[in-house]
Amino acid sequence: MQVCVWHGWLLQGSGSNVYTAKLVEAMRSAGHDVLLLCQERHPERAGFVDAQGEVDADGVHELAPVEGTTPNEGGGRVTLVRPRIGRMLPLFVHDAYEGFDEAIRFVDLTDDQLEGYLDANAAALRAAVAWHGSEVVIVGHAIPGPPIGLRALGPGAYAAKVHGSDLVYAIDLQERYARLAREGLENARAVIGLSRDVLERARAVAPGIGDRLHVIPPGVDTRRWMLRPRQGSLLEVATLLGGDRDADRGRRTDLDAEVRAAVEARDADAIDALGSRYDPFVPDRQAAGRLRRLSGFHGPLVASLGKLIPEKGVETFVESVGPLEGRVRGLVVGFGGFREWIEALLVTLDAGDVEGYRWLRSQGRLALALTDDEVRSATGVKGLIDMTGLLDHRYAPYAIAASEVLVVPSIEKEAFAMVAAEGAAAGALPLVARHSGLAEVAQALESEVGREGLFSFEPGEDAARRIRSGIEALLALPPGERARLRSAVSGFVTREWTWEHAARRVLSAAAGRASTA
Repeated sequence: MQVCVWHGWLLQGSGSNVYTAKLVEAMRSAGHDVLLLCQERHPERAGFVDAQGEVDADGVHELAPVEGTTPNEGGGRVTLVRPRIGRMLPLFVHDAYEGFDEAIRFVDLTDDQLEGYLDANAAALRAAVAWHGSEVVIVGHAIPGPPIGLRALGPGAYAAKVHGSDLVYAIDLQERYARLAREGLENARAVIGLSRDVLERARAVAPGIGDRLHVIPPGVDTRRWMLRPRQGSLLEVATLLGGDRDADRGRRTDLDAEVRAAVEARDADAIDALGSRYDPFVPDRQAAGRLRRLSGFHGPLVASLGKLIPEKGVETFVESVGPLEGRVRGLVVGFGGFREWIEALLVTLDAGDVEGYRWLRSQGRLALALTDDEVRSATGVKGLIDMTGLLDHRYAPYAIAASEVLVVPSIEKEAFAMVAAEGAAAGALPLVARHSGLAEVAQALESEVGREGLFSFEPGEDAARRIRSGIEALLALPPGERARLRSAVSGFVTREWTWEHAARRVLSAAAGRASTA
C-alpha cells in the first residue's frame, strides 16, 4: 500500500515523535511504501529511512539515499521529505530545534504566521501525495495535521491521529485552534486516538466525529524493550555509549559548578543560558561512565524517562527520591529546555540549601513542594541521582531494564503512557500518575496482575510523597514476587501492545473501515 504520513516535527525526543517513527517503521516492515513528511534532520539515525529529500508546492527536491539503513526483506520502503516551511517552527512546548532560527509555541503565533505555516504545509502535502500516488494519508494531532490535510486534499481524504498535546497546549487555550480542530477532525475519514480518554476530549471539541472514532494503543518495540539482567544491561549500554562520537557534543559535568554559581547569585537568566552550551539531542559526555558506575550498585534503582519540561513533572520524581536516605539510586533519562533547572534543584538539595530552594520555588519554573526539613535531609542527593541526557532507542531500553521501578509523574493530561508501556516491557515496574490516558495504562497492567492501585498514584498536591510511598511499596515486595510481576507486565505488553498490531489497525482505520471506539 502507498501510505503518506504527515508529522510536523522530529522522530525522537517526545511521545508523538517516537510514535510516528515506530509506526512508520512497522509499516515498512509489513511491506508498505511510506512517504513521511516531517522535519527530521538526521534520518540516518532512525535506521529505517531509505531516502530523504525536501518538498514544497513545486514537488519533491534533492532526493537522495540514506546511508546505513537496515535492509528490509519485506519489500517496504520509507522516503522522508521535509516540507519547506521557512525558518520558523511552531510547536506545543517550547524547545530548541535544529535547522530553525525560531521555535515558537502555537499559542504565540500571530494569525498571519499561523496561516503561512498551514498553507506552506498544505502545499507541500498536496505535492507530495501527487508525486507518491498515496492511497492512504494519515496526519498527526488534532491540530495542525487535520486542517493541513483538509486544505491539501479536501474532505474525507485523510485520517487524523490525536496525541493529546494538541488539546492541552493549543485547542483548550485558544478558540482559533478549537475552530481549526473542529473543522479538520469533522472532515477526516477517521479519528484515531491512543486511549478512550483522549478521544472523548477530542469529541468534546468536534462533536461530529462520534461515528469515526478508533481507540488504537501504540506499540512497543519488543526487540529492544525486553527483560535483561541488570548488571550486564548497564555494562552493555555503557560500552555502546562509549563508542558514540556524538556524545562529545553533550553536556559536561563541569557545568554543575556554573549551575551552583547561578543559584547562589539568584540568576535565572544564567541558568537558562547554560542549555545553549551543549547539544541537548545527544547523550551527556559522561553518561557512559555514570552507567558503568551504577552497574556496581547492588541496591534498588528507580528511573524517570521523558522530556525535561515542567509538564512531565520530573522535579516531582527528584523530590520523591531525594529523601530515601541513600538506599535507592535514581536515574533521570531525557532532555529538554528545563534540564538546567532540574540540575539547579539537584545542586540545591545536595547542599541542603533551604534559601536556595525557596528561591527556585519562587521562580515558578518547577513545581516544588518539600519542607525546609526535607530539603536539609536531602544533603548529598546529587550523588544518588544520575542524569544521562537524551538516550534514544539504541540506549534507553538497556538503562530502563536495569531499573526496578519506572516513575511517570506527568502533570498534564496524556493520551497514553508510552514510556510506562516500554518500561514494563523491559521489566521496570511502572508507577504512573492516575489521570487521563495514563490511568488507562495503569489499569490495564494492574488488572493483568490483579493488584489494583499497585502501579499508580494520585496526582496533585503532595504527589512527591505519594510517589515515594508507591516506590517504597513496590520495593518492599519480596524479590520473588517482584520478579513475577516484572515477567507478568513484560509479557502483557509483548502480547497486547506491539507496533505491528498498531500499524495494522491504524491502516485499517485510515482506509475507512468500521469504528473500534
